[in-house]
Amino acid sequence: MKNHISALMVIAVMAATVVLPSCNFSLKVGSGNNDSIADSIASTDTLWNDSVQTVFFDTHFGATAQEVVDNFSQHGLILLENLSDDDALVFGHNSEYYTFGGMQWVNLTVNLNNGKFYNISFYNPRDTKEEAIADFKNVVANVEKKYKLMDFDPQDSTIYLFKRAYTKSHYIAGVVCYSYSDESNKTCYTTSLDYTDTDLQNQPPADL
Repeated sequence: MKNHISALMVIAVMAATVVLPSCNFSLKVGSGNNDSIADSIASTDTLWNDSVQTVFFDTHFGATAQEVVDNFSQHGLILLENLSDDDALVFGHNSEYYTFGGMQWVNLTVNLNNGKFYNISFYNPRDTKEEAIADFKNVVANVEKKYKLMDFDPQDSTIYLFKRAYTKSHYIAGVVCYSYSDESNKTCYTTSLDYTDTDLQNQPPADL
């Protein structure tokens, strides 16, 4: 089973119809451990949001993998089966970019726990740190039109910038800029926007 916390996934073997970034694709999901997230949420100066988005491409958190694939395909998103498994579904697009939230993205990943959709992450891989930081600032500017964001420190040297939108329910959103090494040992950079249902994320494994 793949490690979807820091997995480095090669794009070169994807279907030819999918436009690929110059850097190999990386998944970095759930940056920061649950204890540090809980500590930040418990802070007395936390900026609270009434809600964050929970429906994406006509698909609500808690949907099955098949529902995600069926619904996303209606929006031109293509499941990259060779990069996907029971825990994560990786999607590309048959054009260079697709649009979400008024912004353009290259790839996205849907993460599953007990077969249920609990997290979605949108990515823009870049070749330079400067490009990724510029993307981060643009994403933050757009996200701050809807949500109040707080700085978050996951204490990870590969993460340069990180902001989160907290709610008093079990939904959070985040914008993160980070680096990773691909399988050719090239350092790549990306900015991601992710949304998480923490209740579904933390559910124990279903009984066998």
